[in-house]
Amino acid sequence: MKIALKLDDLTRRRVQVLIFLFGIVLIAALPDKAFTQGPGNNFTSGFSGYVQPMIAAGYSKSISDVSDDTKKIDSLDQDANSETDFFPILLWEMVYTLDNGATQFYAGTPKENIVEGTFLLEIGIRQKLSGGTILTAAWIPKLPILEKEAWKDPFLLGTDRQETDQDSQAFKLEAESIFGSPFNLRYGFGRQEVDDDQAGVYLFEQPDSTLTTADLQMLKRDSDFHLVEAQYAISFGRGIMIRPGISYVRGDAVGNANSFNRYQGKISFAYPGERWRFFGNISLGLAEYDEANPIFEKTREDLIYGTTLGAGYAAPFGWKDFTASVFTSFKKNDTNIKFYDSTSMIIAIGLAWLF
Repeated sequence: MKIALKLDDLTRRRVQVLIFLFGIVLIAALPDKAFTQGPGNNFTSGFSGYVQPMIAAGYSKSISDVSDDTKKIDSLDQDANSETDFFPILLWEMVYTLDNGATQFYAGTPKENIVEGTFLLEIGIRQKLSGGTILTAAWIPKLPILEKEAWKDPFLLGTDRQETDQDSQAFKLEAESIFGSPFNLRYGFGRQEVDDDQAGVYLFEQPDSTLTTADLQMLKRDSDFHLVEAQYAISFGRGIMIRPGISYVRGDAVGNANSFNRYQGKISFAYPGERWRFFGNISLGLAEYDEANPIFEKTREDLIYGTTLGAGYAAPFGWKDFTASVFTSFKKNDTNIKFYDSTSMIIAIGLAWLF
């Protein structure tokens, strides 16, 4: 006798994420016989860093995000047009380590952020303790999950939507190599503010609208973000490092329809070879929102997955202090509300000067 088990979409998403998180726990349970600190924890006194200009091509597909091709929409469930752009990128980091070999000031994008696929710009301080723990406190002037601009009213139909500024910043506290172990812990707090937020106003003003002023309040987008993340670094010798991690993000928005809990697993790897260097990651997450969106009359649920892959070649053409590099990043947000579906991809190539 066969038994058929049917799962709804949310249960299926939860099962997918739970299986992925369970796989991360199994990887982290592997014996770690040769743990070593990553290349980002070099405390040699004096100045060091890198400058890496790159040329990038980006692909995006979304009707909720700001772009020229989605300025005007006629339906909230229409298919999005894909958009491709070419643009320059400048990655850099400047580090100064005091003569004590334990205190370090830095600004820019640390290499470990690139390995994790976050490309964060940070300004901070690191302190190496006698027990092996490395403490970091940093200010992040721009959150990577947010665009610089947003639509004043993303639900405006039949005419051009207007853009408005979206400001964000965050602060990070991190403990790496805790007591000399492979464990890392991270906490982050971020804030987003949308200028002139008019989400839902157009539909509210329609003669046959059933929306209320309370519904408009539910759509407000100003938010606080709290991140808690744990990672475990595993060394396989020859510099090969695998770093599984799990994270939880609480998005606490003014409008409950935009408040969420997100659970995510990520596995990063790095191989710093003598000439060729490789890095990458794969992630899978589930975001569950607090209350139903009054426009779609449905509570939003997101399945978020993505990957980053990169490679570098040291001393191209015999240039001693340079590294040629290429990376590609892909992210997909698959939601139960078509309006919020999005796909983005970027590929970039450049040359880094190390000093």
